[in-house]
Amino acid sequence: MVRRPIFSRGVRGFTLVELLVVIGIIALLISILLPSLSRAREQGNAIKCLSNMRQVAQAFIMYANTYQKNTLPRPAGGGATNEDWIFWESTRNINESAIAPFISGAQFNVDVLRCPSDNWVDRTNDYKYSYSVNFNICKLVGTPGSPAEALYRGPPLKLTQIRNSPNKILLIEESWNTIDDGCWAWQPTMGEGKNVMSIRHDKQNELIAGSNGNTSNTTDFTIGRGNVAFADGHGSFLERADSFKDEYWNPLK
Repeated sequence: MVRRPIFSRGVRGFTLVELLVVIGIIALLISILLPSLSRAREQGNAIKCLSNMRQVAQAFIMYANTYQKNTLPRPAGGGATNEDWIFWESTRNINESAIAPFISGAQFNVDVLRCPSDNWVDRTNDYKYSYSVNFNICKLVGTPGSPAEALYRGPPLKLTQIRNSPNKILLIEESWNTIDDGCWAWQPTMGEGKNVMSIRHDKQNELIAGSNGNTSNTTDFTIGRGNVAFADGHGSFLERADSFKDEYWNPLK
C-alpha cells in the first residue's frame, strides 16, 4: 500500500486588522479604568492625609496636657521661638519641634507632616510640609497693638479657653500657592493672596476652581473641600467656604 504524505495544516496568525482591533479594545479598557484608579488612589491619599493631621492634632493636645499649664504651642510663623510646633527652617532641627516627642518619640518620620498628594518638592520656599495651624489659637508672638491684634497675638490659648473645640479648626491643609510656614494666617474674607484651604483631594472642584485649586488665578473661593483637624483632635473633610465662618475659625465664639 502506498502511503500518502501527511501535510500539517499551518497555524493561522492574526491579521493586521484583527491586531489593531485588539489594541483598540485594550486602549478603551485602559481609558475607562484609569479615572477610576486615579480616584481610588486620590481617596487613599486623602485618608492618609487626614490620618496624619489627626496624629498631629493629638500631639498638640498631649503637648498642652504636659507642658505650659494646658497651653498650646506657637504657630511657627512671624519669628522663630522655642515653642514653635514645627521647626521647619533649614537652620533648625525638626526633631526639636514642640510636638515631636508626642508623635513617635525623639526621632519621628517627617512624612506625617506631609500630604501624600502634595508636591512639596517643587515648592519654591523653605516650607516643605503640608499643614499649618490656626494663629487665632496658637497666637503669634508680640504684644497686641490693637484690639484686633489681640485675637492673634499674645500667649497661646489653653485648651480650656477654646469654645466648642469640636468645631474649631486647629490644623489645616493649606493651599499650595500660599503655604510658606506653619502658620495659617486666617483672613476674614476670601480672595487673592489669602491663606486658604487646599482642595487637592476634591479633584472635580479643583478643576472648576482653576490653578490646581489654589489661590492664584482663582476667582471662586467658595467651592471645594479639604482636610482639617479640630481642637478636640478629630479630623474632617470640610467645605472650604466653612473655614471662613466664625463658628469654625474663631476660638472665642
